[in-house]
Amino acid sequence: MKSKQMKILVVDDEDALRFSLASILELEGYEVKSASTGFEAIEIASKESFDILISDIRMPGITGTETFQRIRKIQPDIIGIMMTAYALNDLITQALNAGAFACLSKPFEVEVVLSTITDVISRPFAVVVDDDDKLNSKFLICLKNSGLNVATAQKDIEKISFMLNHKPDVLILGIDKDFKASKLIFQNLKDLLGTIPKVILVYDESEMINIDDIKKLGIANFVKRPVSVKDVFQFLDKDKRKTNVAMINMNADEFVDLKSILLKKGFNLFQYDTSNDFFDELKDCFFDTVLINTHIEKDIPDFHEKLQQEMPNLGAIYVLNSNSNVENVAKKAYFYVVKPLDIDKIVELIHKITSE
Repeated sequence: MKSKQMKILVVDDEDALRFSLASILELEGYEVKSASTGFEAIEIASKESFDILISDIRMPGITGTETFQRIRKIQPDIIGIMMTAYALNDLITQALNAGAFACLSKPFEVEVVLSTITDVISRPFAVVVDDDDKLNSKFLICLKNSGLNVATAQKDIEKISFMLNHKPDVLILGIDKDFKASKLIFQNLKDLLGTIPKVILVYDESEMINIDDIKKLGIANFVKRPVSVKDVFQFLDKDKRKTNVAMINMNADEFVDLKSILLKKGFNLFQYDTSNDFFDELKDCFFDTVLINTHIEKDIPDFHEKLQQEMPNLGAIYVLNSNSNVENVAKKAYFYVVKPLDIDKIVELIHKITSE
């Protein structure tokens, strides 16, 4: 998402919180409008566009989740940040499944909101245009979970033009059986497409005969279905996105400072309690490197072998509990650090792995 004065719509039925949050965001340089109900927010959003919606979930009349869903029909690329003081698991899950970026628990420090917004606007913005049954919701969730902001639309020229005017970093367009419609979209949007850094066309084997017609336009990359998150990331320039770091078994207090520093240095962190949890998601997510706190050093070769089978080019950094097995790990040319942690060394190793 490109640098500009962001427009934010704040929705909360608590007057004090709504006024204070809006005032703080304005002081930070954002353009802010506020609403006390979801219905008022929808009316405002029908008249002017916003980049971010920050909404309480539990409100009278209509929930924040429903508000976000309705506004997103008007403005498909708006990014939702939800707030709640209650354990509303169903509504939170519903909001996240509908594409909300995050859900913040009340009460919260203002810095949490500001850092969440910073995270939102620093992530690459992807627009996905396809029929619902072609690029499904799981794929869109995987893109989001891998560090992208994602907006979606079916093949409606007006809606696509609206989203492309927000200058996304990548457009993913599915070519379906109605090839003439896909080609017409390209012809109508050619000037706009020339301003998009990366355009990815997704096609089936059966559509190969038609691809040459679009290739002549010279403005797109091509990926065959089924498309994966890794296919998308190969077209994103590293200097235009954050580095994605998977962290395994690193929830203990001893890693708090490490996480804080990595976040401040601009890394995206994805935390997993176990290596099995990590491998379960590996096929659907994109990581630049993995950082794993090892229980027993002798298990490292097994983990590393499986990692290389699943994703050969993904480098790993092993956090060892002692120096006892450093020699064995070093012989295999694995990247490693030994507790107590040298955070600068970890950052250095991440940069080394991602630059190779």
